[in-house]
Amino acid sequence: MGTPTKDEQTTGRRTDFRGGAVGGFRNLGVDVSHIPESGYIAVAVLLLLFICLVMPLMAMMYFDTLALQKKTERTEARIEKLLKNLEEKDRK
Repeated sequence: MGTPTKDEQTTGRRTDFRGGAVGGFRNLGVDVSHIPESGYIAVAVLLLLFICLVMPLMAMMYFDTLALQKKTERTEARIEKLLKNLEEKDRK
């Protein structure tokens, strides 16, 4: 590791290449100096963003399904009508 610098000798702490203290509970790679509520706010904002992006997609899928269902019903009605006409022609 090398010889400790003067700062390390006076404070009794080692520092990493970024100048932060090495070891300890606070240095887990996460900035924990923020207020606890900001995590909830961040989650709420991400959830809101997700909903705002996904809801239009779900609405488009829903309306496409409705349109397809109506088209299918019209096609079925047309086929039934054609089958009835064919049966009547066969009877004659």
